[in-house]
Amino acid sequence: MRILPGIGGWRAALAMLAAALLPPLLLGVGPGSAAGPASGALTVRPAAVAGSWYPDHACLVSAEVDRMVRASSGAPVLGEKPVVLVVPHAGWRFSGFAAAAAFRQIRPGDFDRVVIVAPSHQGAFEGFSIPEVSAFRTPVGEVPLCRKVVDGLMDGKVVRAVPGVHDREHAVEIELPFLQERLDRFCLVPILAGNTSPSLQKSLAGKLAALDDGRTLFVFSTDFTHYGAGYGYVPYGPSARQAREKIRALNSRALAFFSPPDAEGFRKFLDETSDSICGREGLKVMMELLPRIAPKAQAVPLARYASIDLPGNPSEDSVTYVAMAYVKGKAPTGAPLGAPPPPPTCPLQPAPLSADLGAYLVRVARAALLTEMEGTDDLRRALRDLPASAVELARLQGAFVTLNRTDPAEIAREGKLRGCIGQIYPAYPIPEAVVVAAAQAALNDPRFPPVRKEELPRLEVELTLLSPPRPIGSWKEIVLGRHGIVLKKGESRALFLPQVPVEEKWTLEETLAHLSRKAGLAADAWKEGATFEVFEGQKFKEFQGPKEGRHGGG
Repeated sequence: MRILPGIGGWRAALAMLAAALLPPLLLGVGPGSAAGPASGALTVRPAAVAGSWYPDHACLVSAEVDRMVRASSGAPVLGEKPVVLVVPHAGWRFSGFAAAAAFRQIRPGDFDRVVIVAPSHQGAFEGFSIPEVSAFRTPVGEVPLCRKVVDGLMDGKVVRAVPGVHDREHAVEIELPFLQERLDRFCLVPILAGNTSPSLQKSLAGKLAALDDGRTLFVFSTDFTHYGAGYGYVPYGPSARQAREKIRALNSRALAFFSPPDAEGFRKFLDETSDSICGREGLKVMMELLPRIAPKAQAVPLARYASIDLPGNPSEDSVTYVAMAYVKGKAPTGAPLGAPPPPPTCPLQPAPLSADLGAYLVRVARAALLTEMEGTDDLRRALRDLPASAVELARLQGAFVTLNRTDPAEIAREGKLRGCIGQIYPAYPIPEAVVVAAAQAALNDPRFPPVRKEELPRLEVELTLLSPPRPIGSWKEIVLGRHGIVLKKGESRALFLPQVPVEEKWTLEETLAHLSRKAGLAADAWKEGATFEVFEGQKFKEFQGPKEGRHGGG
């Protein structure tokens, strides 16, 4: 059994998901993509920032989106489908919470087409650009372009294809996994804004207004004030922290032009302040578009905070993130969300989960394997099925997933264990901990080759949720069957889950000898110079497999 190292701080733990936690072994291409055949010789635009700005595996994308959507449940709830969404586009560990407050407002089947207007960070040009590709690929799958619409927009003057600017651009791509997870199927109109004039903004707004059919969602991708020396914008001094209130007042001035939309006033504000809102050109289009498609639309602020508001961020520079929706009917009441709070930590003696909730989580583990290896939407559906009332799922808690063979011939030939990995120290909210452990157990256990998808029907999934480890003074305090054990000696360490010595029918001394050998030490190394931690575990099994063979998963 492999232990993932402890991670300092919850935000660092969550950031692991956006840092290529798994190697690119089996990237899922799932049904949430509405993938279609390529048009002519056009190519698919590959994911450019997966693995750094957001996770690079389908199962981790589903888990992370689900976590952020659940965490943003306090945002105002729209009573109808939005006409327009304004969403940030930084890495998910910074602005994902705000983006989730917007994307949680949409449901599968709400829209068939999504238009995203975003700024270009990769090159300057005049007007607007749509790439000459057939689809955008993310770890979740491919999103096809709305071919007829794109062809109709490309007039060579207002909208054209500017070579190179889309290749590494994040401001469209970062929104797509949210849309894939929330809508399932849709086609895409991806537009980058370069340098534009009021006449170009009005021309594009007129073209987009012709697409408004009740089945088209307009998304405007932007971050707000970028403040600090790193961004070259310091009107109130070099420190964003010292200028925090002035920056917030500046943002409030900008947002005053959003309700009702006032494109001319927004242009004058930008001319006066040079406010470093990166999506300003797209927002001007939005302000020209809304009077055409929803003249009485109400703006609904959903989230607003700055990167310096996030726990554990020491930077003196700051970026403001805003999420907003426009609706044709009555706007809901309620204040927008601020910065996300840290998730609750797991107590040393956590209350056990119910058997029903444990069964849900085992299904999540199985679904993670199906999504990652077969490209299904099982994980998306399993996460949606988790009870919203189960608030304990939000706590950080360690989890191990064990994969056991069930075929008697395979057990006799190769042993029962097929993979077992997890996190002993609490690093993720429970559903994410289960997904990460399942994917790692199947793909990254160094003792075995990666699990093949044809093996899945013959594997049993077992989940163990762990209490936080605590040190003990002597090995004699260990209670077999109750305590999981972590042995440490020098740079070596190893772990057994509570059930291992019971299943193997070992005495305490035999257990510690096996644990020492597992750590790469002599069998009697535990007797001198070793330290121990113990924890307790709650086990949930998918089904009962054959009893033959050693567990081996310790």
